[in-house]
Amino acid sequence: MNAPVGLVFNPRSHCVQRKGSLLEAAAASIPGAQLVRLDDFSNLDAQMTVLANAGVRSVFVEGGDGTLQAVLSACFALHARFHGLPEFAVLPGGSTNLAYKVCGLRLHEPEQIVDFIARFRHDGASVARVYQSGLRVESAALAKPAIGMLLSTGSLARVMLYAQREILGEGDRGSRAVGEAAMRFVLSPESHLDEDGLPLLRASAMVANCKVFRLQGEHTMSLMTTLPSLSLRLKPFWGDGNAPIAMTHAEWPIRGLRAAFLKVIAGWTGPQMVRHGLTSHRTDALDLIYTGPVVLDGELLPAPPDGRITISVSQPISFLR
Repeated sequence: MNAPVGLVFNPRSHCVQRKGSLLEAAAASIPGAQLVRLDDFSNLDAQMTVLANAGVRSVFVEGGDGTLQAVLSACFALHARFHGLPEFAVLPGGSTNLAYKVCGLRLHEPEQIVDFIARFRHDGASVARVYQSGLRVESAALAKPAIGMLLSTGSLARVMLYAQREILGEGDRGSRAVGEAAMRFVLSPESHLDEDGLPLLRASAMVANCKVFRLQGEHTMSLMTTLPSLSLRLKPFWGDGNAPIAMTHAEWPIRGLRAAFLKVIAGWTGPQMVRHGLTSHRTDALDLIYTGPVVLDGELLPAPPDGRITISVSQPISFLR
């Protein structure tokens, strides 16, 4: 396999900022490498078009979950130019790197990347792969479907944005730091206010509808993913069935917030969580009517004017391991 490879890195991602880019360091030693520096995400579609026109069939991505989401979304939109979706390899350039923990390429030196790509080009079948679908999010506010791994609404979305802005800042934003920020919020939710001066923990009206369930009314938050687990080995999903989207929904208000949080941390979840107002479901698609914040892989999505959001499952994505 002698096709050129795409090497995409985000210089502003947390780990890349601190340690430098492995892909950038390796690029000079990889014949035919197409190096892409994501200085301005408004140019991403054009940069991915260049890769597609160059015949790239594999894209290495170094950045956080938000960087991977942006690259996946652009490549899905350009799949015809790529003559089919390329394969991907994920390196941990961000802070939490949730997708990397499930689908990532465990290489830590530029020389290892050079050797891996040489082996991949010589015998692609010898390289391990994991196939993982993503969430496909569509709305009138999005120019193209967003492809990501973890979506949150309501107070959870507000807390994620607040933690990035007010608690974590430019310092440590790894899984442990995120967990500590969440614990601080749960211990004293009333002391944290959003930018509008209202509490982060508050009700939002939402309708969630699919062929297997319907949720309607004031909700505290919802969380959904196609991944088998989250950071810190959390598995806050207990719905029945094998449908690819796992969704946990919390009514307003959560009864016994601290106790519910500790049960999720300890893995003591299940149907009994309904006593806290939490239910968990599995589905292959759902429609939302909701005008509050939606965060996909740590990034705030634009709000559609009509509040209508469709969430489905992408085709399986091949990740090189």
